[in-house]
Amino acid sequence: MGKLTDFYRAELQEQAFASVGVKCDKFTYFYPEKPGLIHIDQPLFTSLSMNPAWVAEPKYNGSRLELHRLPSGNWEYWNRHGEKFSFSPSDELTAALAAMPLEPEKYYLFDGELRHNKTKGIRQKIVLYDVFVCANRLLTGVTFKDRHDILLALMHRGGFYNCLSHAPQYSHNFRQMFDELTPNPEIEGLVIKRLDGKLSLGRTRAVNSNWMFKVRKPNNSYHF
Repeated sequence: MGKLTDFYRAELQEQAFASVGVKCDKFTYFYPEKPGLIHIDQPLFTSLSMNPAWVAEPKYNGSRLELHRLPSGNWEYWNRHGEKFSFSPSDELTAALAAMPLEPEKYYLFDGELRHNKTKGIRQKIVLYDVFVCANRLLTGVTFKDRHDILLALMHRGGFYNCLSHAPQYSHNFRQMFDELTPNPEIEGLVIKRLDGKLSLGRTRAVNSNWMFKVRKPNNSYHF
């Protein structure tokens, strides 16, 4: 499992590393970008839904997670405010993370959601949205589409676990997906992302994103 497949190596080198020049080989905290807030009845929401350059993903009711895999092989769990979680993963979640085909002695940073004790009955689960650092390379020059392909390659080659998943994507009918998904108490809304969006990570604070928007259920105090 620890050895990269030929497919994954080609994807990583051809689509990502060719445009990435920044090395990141040890723990570094990056604040994730803040999506802009829009309302479901705004014309912008409708226009994004009709634009093939954008996709929508469900926003889970959890704690925003910056998931670090250190070169030592240890995993660390940090929130969006630069604070370390006091979280001990279950045996199943530990096995799922260990099954990902990550290169040994390399640093990885994933963006996701810790689905644990925020919704009744939901514990010890992680959903991943993005990858910021892959095998010591900071992916700031890589589009969201290519970063997502890298994430899928890593996760699918690690097998399928109920406790570790990636967010599904929807390429159209955002209003229909919003209406179908949000009755689930664990789904707070949608995050809409431009496929060619590139990272703008903060070192001292979160920056406002120019390639992500969020739309959420009304009358709730969610924070994305």
